[in-house]
Amino acid sequence: MKTQLIELSIDEVKQGFDLCLTMCERGHTIKIVQEGKPSVLLVPVPEFVDKYEHTNPDLPEIPMPQDFKPDPVGVKQYVTEELNEIKKELNS
Repeated sequence: MKTQLIELSIDEVKQGFDLCLTMCERGHTIKIVQEGKPSVLLVPVPEFVDKYEHTNPDLPEIPMPQDFKPDPVGVKQYVTEELNEIKKELNS
């Protein structure tokens, strides 16, 4: 399913908040535009499972230690790169 970016004013979101949530649940991203303020996004977040589900038997099992903590520098770099991509898409 191709997701859609829907641009709404803050008043439109207030009037149809339930509809906005439904659209977001269906995979759409909502850009909320506020005059004189930065825009914000309402985006769907994937659901995560408690356990890693190994779905491809051809791939080896990747161990995940219980005390695993993500690298903060790597996470920051990833988030920065993704935000830059989103900005490019929004400005095009």
